[in-house]
Amino acid sequence: MHHPGLAKNSNSGKNKLRIVKVLIILALIMLIVLIFLFFEDKAGAPDNKNSSLPKAVSEEVRPKTFKTFSGKEFEDLYNSFVYPNTQSINEDTPITGNDKADTRIRQIAVERGYKLRSAPVTDTFKEVQKDMFLQQKAAQAWRVLSKKAAKDGLTLKLTAAYRSAKDQKAIFLSRLKGVSYVLIAEGKADDKVDMVLETTALPGYSRHHTGYTVDIACASDPSVKFENSACFDWLNKNNYLNAKKSGWIPSYPDGAGKQGPRPEAWEYVWVGTDVLK
Repeated sequence: MHHPGLAKNSNSGKNKLRIVKVLIILALIMLIVLIFLFFEDKAGAPDNKNSSLPKAVSEEVRPKTFKTFSGKEFEDLYNSFVYPNTQSINEDTPITGNDKADTRIRQIAVERGYKLRSAPVTDTFKEVQKDMFLQQKAAQAWRVLSKKAAKDGLTLKLTAAYRSAKDQKAIFLSRLKGVSYVLIAEGKADDKVDMVLETTALPGYSRHHTGYTVDIACASDPSVKFENSACFDWLNKNNYLNAKKSGWIPSYPDGAGKQGPRPEAWEYVWVGTDVLK
């Protein structure tokens, strides 16, 4: 006997079973996709030991090395460096009292490579040796430099530090003594003026005016010229590395241009370590 109601119920059960199977298959597919995505993400994620953050930190704390300078680069640096607590000296600083003679002296000086310098604005001087003063940052750097030299068995001594334009004027005029200012003004004593400028800056044109320049002697090797001393070798080696570590650079390195006087191996200028790295 045919029972249509019973057949209908049987078909309905089969349909439900198919739906369940489809849902199970879809669920398995979704699970497989999720598992795949999870492991792909893990594989692509940066390893904690080699992540970019530690690399960035290590780059920040890595010590900076000192740059190697040519003689011209040293010269450009100390001529362009803005020295703390200084301002440019007035170009009209008197020398002899004869305006025409002063103008002629400046012309000869500039032809030799002299440049107008700057002088302290306020008194921040520290005595670094008897009757020798430097601006505070240079004074501290000088102490560091001399202590480092002492550790290597060398004794550095200062022969000059800060010098005012007034003091420079007295030195310059004492060496110009006997030369007629009238003849200088007329351009008839250029050779004599040039001879003085060979060893002595005119007032306003000395690096010593800034309070950041020193003349060094080698007290542990006094019997030879400074450029032949153990102190100079110590300062000079590896592109003046020992000097640079305390922020000092040479005023007259090999390869620099005309700067006024004959090159002075003993003169050094403070610029700090930041600009040297």
